[in-house]
Amino acid sequence: MQATTAISPVRISNSEALSRSQEAGKYIQSRVSDANAISLSFLPIEDSAELWTSYENMLYSCLRTGDDKAAHFCLERLAGRFGADDERVMGLRGLYQEAMAEDTPALLQTLHEYDEILAENPTNTPVRKRRIALLRSLSREGDAANALVDLLAASPIDIESWAELADLYISQGLYQQAVFCLEEILLSTPNAWNNALIPDLDPRPSG
Repeated sequence: MQATTAISPVRISNSEALSRSQEAGKYIQSRVSDANAISLSFLPIEDSAELWTSYENMLYSCLRTGDDKAAHFCLERLAGRFGADDERVMGLRGLYQEAMAEDTPALLQTLHEYDEILAENPTNTPVRKRRIALLRSLSREGDAANALVDLLAASPIDIESWAELADLYISQGLYQQAVFCLEEILLSTPNAWNNALIPDLDPRPSG
C-alpha cells in the first residue's frame, strides 16, 4: 500500500482515489478521538518527503471524491509543516478554494486572490498554474493561453505547460501553433505520447 501512495493522483483509478479518501477519513477520525493514534498504514512515520507527498496525494484524492473535511485536514497538515506562505502550499490552498466554490462569483474571487498573490510575487509558479487552470474552467481559453505563453517565456523547459498550451491551441483550432508546442516537447522528451499527434496536426507536407 505504501508504494502506491507516491503515485501521481492523476494516474490512479477512481476506485483507488476513493480508497485513499476513505483511509484519510479514518485517519482524521483517529486523530480526533485518540491523540496517540497510530497514523495510516501507508503513511511513513518519520518526517520525510515521502510523508508529505502522501499528504498531498491524499488531498488530491479527497477533493476528487468530495471529502472536503479530509482534504482540509491534509491541507492544514501541509501548511503546518511548510508554512502558509510556501508556494506549493499556496497553490494547493487555491485548488481547495476552487473545489469549494459554489458558483462563478466564488471562482472569480479566487482568481482575484491569485492576481493579488502574483502582483507581489510574479514567480510563484504553483499559483500561476492554478490561475491558468481556473481561467480554462471559466472558459477563458484566450487568457489561459496568454498566461501559458508568459509562463513558458520564464520557464521554457516546462513540458507540462507546453502540453497544456498545445491542448488549448487544438481546442481553438490553432493547429500550427499546437504543432510548435508539441515540437518543443519532442526536443526534451522524444518518446512522449503526444508527439504522435504531430503528423495529424501539421499542415506542412511530409517528406
